[in-house]
This record gives sequence, structure tokens and C-alpha cells, in this order.
Amino acid sequence: MYEEIVKENAGLIWTIAKKFYGIPKSDLYQAGVLGVIKAYNNYKHDGDCKFSTYAYKYIYGEMYMVASNKSIKVSKDIIKLNKLIEKGRCMMAQELMRDPSNEELAEFLGIDLNTLNNAIEYTNSLVSIDEESDERSLHEVLYKEEDVTVDDKILLQDSIDSLDTLEQDIIKARYYEDLTQSETAKKLGITQVMVSRYESKSLKKMRDFMYM
Repeated sequence: MYEEIVKENAGLIWTIAKKFYGIPKSDLYQAGVLGVIKAYNNYKHDGDCKFSTYAYKYIYGEMYMVASNKSIKVSKDIIKLNKLIEKGRCMMAQELMRDPSNEELAEFLGIDLNTLNNAIEYTNSLVSIDEESDERSLHEVLYKEEDVTVDDKILLQDSIDSLDTLEQDIIKARYYEDLTQSETAKKLGITQVMVSRYESKSLKKMRDFMYM
């Protein structure tokens, strides 16, 4: 039943998968297939919106959840490392009159090259995820400032990881799958009142985590 629609959108799945770093492409593809199927089941075939446009958020949302579940929990030590890397990069750029290579930067900072590469890859993936998401972002909900730093994004991911399983599911459904409260309730098998209550509670817990 779904084989043809998945085949038709395989290119879109692979295109979206390229936006994620450090995650096996096979895992992302399987998540993308699930996204296509969910989109197909919810798509109004007589509507004006192209299916590929409609399916994008579903595919992206499924991949994002895979990326979130597989990513290493980032501690404040990683935030400090990120600041150290950026400071070292600026110092070397001024001295060399060019951007330093990762090898030069690792030697200058006295840290392992793999550690540096992993830190850069992780922060790049956060930036990529945030830039490609066109739904209302958590940043708009949790921050008053328009400018959100990479450190803020890392803290945001940590704040999500600190939530209970149900709270995480609600936040992901509401802000990464762009579902309404009633759609979220139906998906999770709970009432809309519970979704509303848990969403408010979760956002407060995330703010407390980020500004403690």
C-alpha cells in the first residue's frame, strides 16, 4: 500500500537526511519512511498543498526524534569546551590571518582532535536542525531575546532530555511535529486537558533547568 508513495519520495527522504550529522543514514532513512507513511495517512488528497511539501515536517520530525534519542547527552562541560574552541579559533585567526584547520586548533588548545571534531559536529547539527525547522520553535517560547547562541541550543536539548518520557513526547509532538493539542492527545492516547497541563508544566521545567 505504501511502497509506491515511499518510492516516489525517496529522494526527499535522502535530502532531509543530509541535514543531520553523526547519525547513521540508514536509521534516518527508516525514520523518513515512517514520516512519509504518517504524512500519507493524514494528507487531504483533494487539497491544494503538494504532498512533498506536506510530508516534509513529518519526515523531518521523525528524523529529529531519532537524532535526539541517539545524541550524547551534552553536559555543561561541553558548553565550556565549545566556548574554548571558539575563543581559540578567534585567537589563531588573528595570528594566522586565516581560519585555522581543526588539526591546528586541536594542537593549539592541547585537546584530542576527535574530541574537537565531535564537539564541532554536535554544535553544527544543532544549528542545522534549528535553521531548517520552519515551525514555531521552542526558542521563540523560551527566550525573550531574538539572538540565540549555540550554547543556548545545547542547553535547550539538555532541558528536553531532563523531562519525563511523556513530557518529552508532548514537547516533540507540539513543537517538532507541529501537532495541535488535540492531535497530540489523539497520538498519545490522553486527553487534550492533559496535553495542555503537561505542556505548561514541561515548559516551566525547561525554563527552570536553563536558568537555574
